[in-house]
Amino acid sequence: MKSRFGPLCVRLVGVVLLAPSASAAYQVLAVDTIAGGTQNFALDINNVGAVTGNSRTTSSSLPLNAYFWSGSGAAQNIGVLPGSNNFSRGYAINDAGVIVGESDNNNSRAFRWDAASGMTELLSIAGTSGGVAHDINNAGVIVGISSNGQTSRPTRWVNGVASDLGSLDGQTNTFGRAWGLNEAGDVVGFSRRQSSPVSVSQATLWRNGGVVNLGSLLPDSFSEAFAINDANVAVGTAVSGTTPGGTSIRRAVCWDLSGPTPAIQDLGSLGYTFAEALDVNDAGQIVGFVTNISGLPQRAFLWENGVMRDLNDLLPANSGWVLRSAEGINEQGWITGYGTLNGVTRAFVLIPEPGSLALLALLGGLAPRRR
Repeated sequence: MKSRFGPLCVRLVGVVLLAPSASAAYQVLAVDTIAGGTQNFALDINNVGAVTGNSRTTSSSLPLNAYFWSGSGAAQNIGVLPGSNNFSRGYAINDAGVIVGESDNNNSRAFRWDAASGMTELLSIAGTSGGVAHDINNAGVIVGISSNGQTSRPTRWVNGVASDLGSLDGQTNTFGRAWGLNEAGDVVGFSRRQSSPVSVSQATLWRNGGVVNLGSLLPDSFSEAFAINDANVAVGTAVSGTTPGGTSIRRAVCWDLSGPTPAIQDLGSLGYTFAEALDVNDAGQIVGFVTNISGLPQRAFLWENGVMRDLNDLLPANSGWVLRSAEGINEQGWITGYGTLNGVTRAFVLIPEPGSLALLALLGGLAPRRR
């Protein structure tokens, strides 16, 4: 959908950051692994620069444990739930440093972690035996899924109590997932739509007790929303067509949620066949990844002011990095995700230039370190 005011996701938020210049636009920092580990992944960054994800704890492929990293020294291993197979992953971190995620990748269980209480299990809704916590806001509200192995239900936890958010089809035995929420408590994800004319899962907004279909780029086609900001913009992915072989092509998209009807915008794909927009800040900067359906090459992107850019083009020359996926962005424009550093999988934080050193000092957050 086109707007006479320009791209929807720019118009919605008003003033946005200037587009980066052709020279290096970011300082790149490697997120430290858990002590003894050689590889890590980052999935979220909060507004004081703390990061979570998961990290190898040894030089071997397993185990992978969730961590807390605040910019200096090895990442803190926040452990696993009792009875886990020694796997955990931190999906989100709020400004108080509370982390949510999953423990055990055979029968995942949702967890909440803070420095005082450690890791505690979030019990899933009645009739399910496991779950995953995907996001947490600064009020402590958590969203994710509850699952019994046959169905997965979009779930919200308030004060540790789980509730089913519902799905577009109004059923309780179909599929859905809550991926993200904002400070107002609006939740986005996807859920199964009514079967007429076809059964398909589509991006879903849960707001004020209602369940809203955000739609897709094509009628009766799949879509999924991953994040929502406080300026009524949600981001995600949507099917835009098929390859000659019949494989779905996906584009990164955003939705304008400020009007009576959600309005979808195609953000592009940098010429790749698959793109997902994974996070958005209140300035309207959007991050994610693009790839070909066969897999690599995969590249992290930044979308702002109507333009999608490969983040690898905005790094200092000869940095040694290949940025694969940008997973999170905070209100200062700091970006986290993962890629390879000299061929080894590592998590990163990107800090905007110029002025990144002054910003670091102002926030008292991450200390720049050379590698």
